[in-house]
Amino acid sequence: MTSSKTGTSREPFTDLPTICQTRGDREMVELAEQSGLSPNAAEAVATIDAVMHKMRRSIQRREFGRQVMAQMDPSLDVSHLDAVSAIAHKGEEIAEVTVGLVAERLGIDPSRASRVTSDLVERGYALRVASQQDARRICLELTEKGANFVEAIRRNKVQLFTRALAQWNEHELMVFAALFERFSNWATDENGAARSAENIRRLLDEAESKPKETADAK
Repeated sequence: MTSSKTGTSREPFTDLPTICQTRGDREMVELAEQSGLSPNAAEAVATIDAVMHKMRRSIQRREFGRQVMAQMDPSLDVSHLDAVSAIAHKGEEIAEVTVGLVAERLGIDPSRASRVTSDLVERGYALRVASQQDARRICLELTEKGANFVEAIRRNKVQLFTRALAQWNEHELMVFAALFERFSNWATDENGAARSAENIRRLLDEAESKPKETADAK
């Protein structure tokens, strides 16, 4: 394989277990090379971008979750699944779960969270209880049905990962986990969005100034 821009040969890496089946956009490859990456690295970046795009579309549509919920309990949707998980995960610092906390965890407004949790209570997945810290406050807990549901979801997730990664050896799994965590840091960087916005503005300014510079030169 050669670069469409430079013609540089891309030597295969014999230590890689497989060759990527996904091919990134050629323009992305060329932009990556212009940024200083080697041809192989540019191909890898374009592939990562393409794979992330496929995953992002699937996650946004929540197709898998919707299909599962439709088979298990047609009266529920993925928002109910998310709410059940939010109620289940109390954590060490959180002893009680309120509707407000569910809203915060799911990134929805309190009124929406109230409707979703009410559905769970009505269908027997959760119940309302008085707070042990403040009797005036109402908290949420899972019923046995809800707890069994969460446990089944967790076990299924592990089984999905196990099947998907069945052909990976221990070394590959450990390396992937470490690299995946390192890669995700850019998305969780609090200052990353501000830097990206500033960089995009700079690139736009550069693009807008080019026609003017060309006209002035004429």
